[in-house]
Amino acid sequence: MDPDLSHLLFITLAAAVIADLSMALGVLPFFFVRNMSKQLTGMFSAAAGGMMAAASLVQLVGEGLERAPGWQVWEVAAGLAVGAAFYWMAVKWVESNGNFDIANLRKSGGKRALLIVAAMTIHSLPEGVAIGVAFGADFRGDGTLPTLGVSIASALAVHNIPEAIAITLALMGAGLSVKACLFWALFTSLPQPLAAPFAAWFMWIFEPLLPFGMGLAAGAMVFLVVDDLIPEALERANSTVVSIAFVGGVAAMIVLGRLVGL
Repeated sequence: MDPDLSHLLFITLAAAVIADLSMALGVLPFFFVRNMSKQLTGMFSAAAGGMMAAASLVQLVGEGLERAPGWQVWEVAAGLAVGAAFYWMAVKWVESNGNFDIANLRKSGGKRALLIVAAMTIHSLPEGVAIGVAFGADFRGDGTLPTLGVSIASALAVHNIPEAIAITLALMGAGLSVKACLFWALFTSLPQPLAAPFAAWFMWIFEPLLPFGMGLAAGAMVFLVVDDLIPEALERANSTVVSIAFVGGVAAMIVLGRLVGL
C-alpha cells in the first residue's frame, strides 16, 4: 500500500475514534448527577448544531466550490441534495420497520429506545463520511495534519457530547442503567470510525468526485441539524437561548477553523 495512503487512513481513523469516544464525556456526568436541566442540554444541542452548520456550509461546501468552479457548482449542489435525502430515507426506514431490533434493545428499553439508538447510529454514518471526505480532500502527504479534516472532526466531537447527553436522558427514561447508556452512546457513533477511513480512501482514489462528496457530507449534516438538533434544542430551551447558542457555535467553529488553519 502507498505509504501516504496508509498515513491518511491512520490519521482519519484516529480522528474518527476520538470523535466517537467524546460521546463518553456526555454520559460521564450522569454517573454523579442523575438529572441535567433541559435548558442546559438544549443550549448544548443548539451550539453543536451551529458548529456543524458552519463546518458544513463554510468549510465543506466552501472547499467544494473552490474545487468545482463555474458551472461545475452543480456537483456540490447535487451532493447536498443526495446527502440530505440519504439521511431522511435512512431514518424513515427505521421508523417503518417494526421488527427491526439491535441487541435485544427493543425488549429492554422499548420501541422508543430502539428508535433513538437506531436513528442516532444511522445519522453517525454521514458524520463519519464527512470526516473521511474532509481528511481525504485536504491531505497533502507532507506530514502535516489536514486542517479541514481536523476542523470537521473537532466539530463532530463537540456535537457528540450533547448528543450523548440526549441519548442518556432518553434511555434512562426508558429504564436503562447509566452503564448501559454509556455502551449505547458509544455504539451509536461507531459508524464514524467505520465509515471515515473508507470515505478517505474513496476520495483518494476518485479525486474528481471530491466536490460531490463534500456536498453529500454537508447535505447530510445540515439536514441533521435542521431536522434533529434544532427542534430538540427548542423543546428543551427557549428560542432566545437556542439562537444565542447556535450563533455562538457558528462563531466558535469559524474561529476554530482559522486557528487550525494557522
